[in-house]
This record gives sequence, structure tokens and C-alpha cells, in this order.
Amino acid sequence: MTAFEPSGDALGAMAARGVLAQDDTIRIVGLGGKEMEEAGVELLAHTADKAAMGLHALSEVMRVKRLVDTVKHWLNENTASLHVAVDSPAANFHVCKLARHHQMNVVHLAAPQMWAWAPWRIKKLRRLTDHVMCLLPFEPAWFKERGVDATFIGHPAMSSCDMKALQLKGDSPKVLLLPGSRSGEIASNLPMQMRVLDILRREFPTASACIACRSEDIERVKPNTLDIPIVGDKLHEALEWADIALTTSGTVSLHVMQHAVPMVGMYRVGLISRIGAKILLNTPYRLLPNLIAGEEVVPEFIPCGNEAHAIAKRVIHLLKNPNELDAQRRMLSEEAAQYASHQPQEEAASIILNHV
Repeated sequence: MTAFEPSGDALGAMAARGVLAQDDTIRIVGLGGKEMEEAGVELLAHTADKAAMGLHALSEVMRVKRLVDTVKHWLNENTASLHVAVDSPAANFHVCKLARHHQMNVVHLAAPQMWAWAPWRIKKLRRLTDHVMCLLPFEPAWFKERGVDATFIGHPAMSSCDMKALQLKGDSPKVLLLPGSRSGEIASNLPMQMRVLDILRREFPTASACIACRSEDIERVKPNTLDIPIVGDKLHEALEWADIALTTSGTVSLHVMQHAVPMVGMYRVGLISRIGAKILLNTPYRLLPNLIAGEEVVPEFIPCGNEAHAIAKRVIHLLKNPNELDAQRRMLSEEAAQYASHQPQEEAASIILNHV
């Protein structure tokens, strides 16, 4: 089981727990982080710590090569029947080739987003997988039409969780800022979100705000926040508190959808990245709730430059039109319902065990 980033570490840990719960005689060896290790995976190398993230392109290429060589040496001295490639397809395809060379089955946990860009990679995927476990409901049909077996297993972000009420006061409208998790995301998006909030407060003087992030990111977030309260590792509680969310793209938007909190999506990048996205990306939407719905349920500015005024205008419009807020809540709830019957940990484990 190989994961190269923190998001993959969390997914791999989920699957490992599910596998070992169904069959505790299975031995799982691989690449990952603390979560996979705690779930029972014997790590050949740690790949998901902060030191490994944010490397320059050449450094990242060399990092992946070293890790693939580590797996290669292990496979030359040991046998395994299955490779679980967790996220990070560019890195994992190298390991998949090794697995095929050793006559191993291969399954992918989280579908490579070939429907969004570079769909010609499907030929490589057909050679290098036996099954793809999809986290988005529209993905299996896309892959099956192109000759790749695939199953929708739900998404761990949509699982129910226990939570306590957030001890945070505030007058309405209550605005939740979700600036992302990577240092680059926070540095790019949080200052723009703060400008949006400033514009909102001119229109709604009673507006209150809160920032939700990982506990490890609090110190990174603080310099941009003035007197706004920050809550760490309490995303679900913060969403229950909020009337509306300003969110970056990614998995966090699924959490917002799960709570049916109206939102506006954004992701600020540089000019070259915006041009590249326009050329390379095939989908009309970038935010996950919109991709799942196949229409713009949520206003999105992804990718964008410094568009604080345009974003604030959309947020103000929503807040001044309760019917539109209610319509978005309803549509988010309808899309979230597709996940209600799925147990991703158990379903991932069953697929993995069927291919061992």
C-alpha cells in the first residue's frame, strides 16, 4: 500500500483498518505516514510528513525515485499479491509497474482525475489496474465506459461524526473562513478571504466570523486574522455554527456539503496557473459539490486571481436572498444523500480482499 501525501495517508489508514478488521492475518507493508502506521501498516518509509511536502519540482522527482527504489528493493526480496495505489497517480504509476513486473494485482484507492485533465492516461491506467475505488459518484460510469472496472465506495469525509456544540458567540450572519491546509493555500487564500469579510461587514455590520483549520496550522493562520477566533480540528462544530462558508476547493467542500451550509468556493493562484488550468482542465466546474451535481450549485471562483470584490458581491447577494440560500441548502442535501448508504472503510476493505 503506497501513499505519497497526507491525504493519501488518511485514505490508506482507513482502508488498512477496514482490511485488518475483516482479516487480521493480512500483512500490509508500504509507504505512508503516521496514520497508516497507527492503522497497522509496516512502513518502508515515511512519505507524508511535513518535511516531505512543498518540495521544488526536481526535489520531488528525486524523492519519488528514492521511494520507488525502496519498494523495488523490498519486492526483490519479498513476495506480495496486491498493490494498493493510494492517490498520487503520477508517483504511484511507477510502483504499479513494479507490481505488474512481480505478477501482482493492482487496485487504486481514489480514482485518478482523468475526467478532468489528460484523459489519454486511461490507456496507462487500463494496463496498471484491476479495479478503481471511486470517491465521487459519477466516476464509475466514466471509467467503465473506457474499459476500467470501478466502484463508488463513498467518501470518508461524508461519514457521520460525534461533535459538541462550538462555544463561540456571534451575531448573524455567521461567516466561516476555510483557507485550506497547505501553507501555500493559506498564504494565497486567507488574505483574500479576509478582504471579502471586510467588504461583507460594511454591508452587514453585525456579521461575526470564525476561521477553521487544522490545529497544526493555527500558528500559520494567526498573522492574517486580527481578532477573529480560530478553531483547530473542529471543522464539523464550526460548520454547525456557520450561516455561510468561504471555502477553498478540495475535500473540505464535501464537509461543507455534508452539513448543507451555503458556501462560495475560491482558490487563488498566479496568472500562469490560471492560464494552465484554462488550457488543461476539461470540466466546466472545479468545486466538488458542483462536479457531483453536474451544475453550479455553489458559486465558484476556481481558479482565480485577487477577486475579493467579485466574491463578496456573490456572498452579499446570497445573504440578501434567503430563497437562494434555502435552494443551495436543499441541493447540497440532495447531493450529499448519495453518500448516505455507503461505508467507505468496509467497502474499500472488501474490494481489496477480493483482489488479494
